[in-house]
Amino acid sequence: MKPVSTKQQKNKLELIDTHCHLDFPEFDSDRKRIYQVAREHGLTDLIIPGVKRDGWRLIRQLSALMEGVHSALGLHPMFMDTHKESDLHDLELALSVGPLVAVGEIGLDFQHGRADQSLQEKFFHNQLHMAKDANLPVILHVRKAHEDVLKQLRMLNFKNGGVIHAFNGDLNQARRYAEHGFKLGVGGAITFQRAVKIRAMVAELPLEQIVMETDAPDMPPATCKSGRNTPAHVFDNFRALCSIRQESSATLARQTTLNAKQVFRL
Repeated sequence: MKPVSTKQQKNKLELIDTHCHLDFPEFDSDRKRIYQVAREHGLTDLIIPGVKRDGWRLIRQLSALMEGVHSALGLHPMFMDTHKESDLHDLELALSVGPLVAVGEIGLDFQHGRADQSLQEKFFHNQLHMAKDANLPVILHVRKAHEDVLKQLRMLNFKNGGVIHAFNGDLNQARRYAEHGFKLGVGGAITFQRAVKIRAMVAELPLEQIVMETDAPDMPPATCKSGRNTPAHVFDNFRALCSIRQESSATLARQTTLNAKQVFRL
């Protein structure tokens, strides 16, 4: 992205990236610069969700060293082949240390079938229970599993809220997630004109439920030519949101930022 001019700095809108894997090796060579560019564009805060046990330490280090960066720790459902039973115990210990803004990235992913469904559900249930006990929100990864996740939330009477990352469900599911205190992550998918269904759904969501995200370095928006997504691209995602919503850009920026601050208690 281009540097921000002095005039742009005075008029810039402030946003929060609620889902960015700044700890991933794709950023090892220029992590500090990439984050600084995003800050110059108006990014005030960024949440790094953990996906595997061996990545938690770096996430904690980054949140301690970089202003506006916040930690979440969890065991991602797409890495079940690398998770160990002891990781659940280690997560419970990690939650007692803090400071963390959420448990995540956790959830259920049945995109490629349900061969490991019971194991996924075990890890998800345990982590959801830990979050409830620690009074923390959760960052949820959900693919082909919204009804399964909603069932777990209902059974546990989970009311701590959190964010449904890259939400692609329907308005009825959005309403039911709201009953558990959840916001819905909106990212690069809405920048693609061909994504008619998700753009139409996002246009109808209650504004009080929307938060912005990138999922960097993954899920680059249509405007990203390099192939590597970065936290600064949250502003491209935001411009797409402005194009499909009726509210002013100032209202959208203010409310989505407030939503993120509320759910993560920033």
